[in-house]
Amino acid sequence: MLSKRNLTNVIKWPLGLLALMWIVFIVDYYLFGGLLSAYYGLHTRELAGVPGIVLSPVFHGGWGHLLSNSLPFVSLTGLLVFFYPRLWPRVLASLWIGTGVLVWVLGRHVTHIGASGVVYALAAFLAFSGIFRRDFRAVVVALLVLFYYGGMIVGILPGQEGVSWESHLLGLVMGILGAYVYRSELEEHEVVAKAKKADKPRRKKEPFLEEGAFDKTKREREAFWEKLKVLSERERLER
Repeated sequence: MLSKRNLTNVIKWPLGLLALMWIVFIVDYYLFGGLLSAYYGLHTRELAGVPGIVLSPVFHGGWGHLLSNSLPFVSLTGLLVFFYPRLWPRVLASLWIGTGVLVWVLGRHVTHIGASGVVYALAAFLAFSGIFRRDFRAVVVALLVLFYYGGMIVGILPGQEGVSWESHLLGLVMGILGAYVYRSELEEHEVVAKAKKADKPRRKKEPFLEEGAFDKTKREREAFWEKLKVLSERERLER
């Protein structure tokens, strides 16, 4: 089952998708000389570029490009599958396609390829879910992602030769949006924690002072002054 947290899913799906990227790259690079990525890459605002919304992340321009995306993609996808066993298929599909759509609409008029947009979307989703969900596990994952991948923020800066900074920036935007949209989609441990919190009887707050304490004090004060007044009057008469 995709929705169950188990080690098989954590290993199978990230490595399976990575293997697909490697196979496509080897076939395209060595058999077609890069023609597949040129044809099926993401061409912005062109009808011919629509398939690239889905296909462009599996294409890469060279070994360096592929290797730089491999480890982040596997590790971030693994974290997503492990910590969000119910949500991860929908989240990954949403981030993958959503990033492609944003780049197709807003990106420069060049051919965009590579999984880096999806990587940025995954990193942003995991980081901002800790903020939006306010769940302890989500916060731990967010801190982990920020610690290891916080330096990726440099990749959203424009002007880098041969880098689709729009994919990075729009992937980041899509990840934040996904974290916000899915914030109320609870995982199993969150449902259990919420149910326990709802069933726990609320402890009645003990008042700091007794009820009517101020009235009692007022009466005592009035009695004291009345007694003092009587004593003063008696002392005056005795003189």
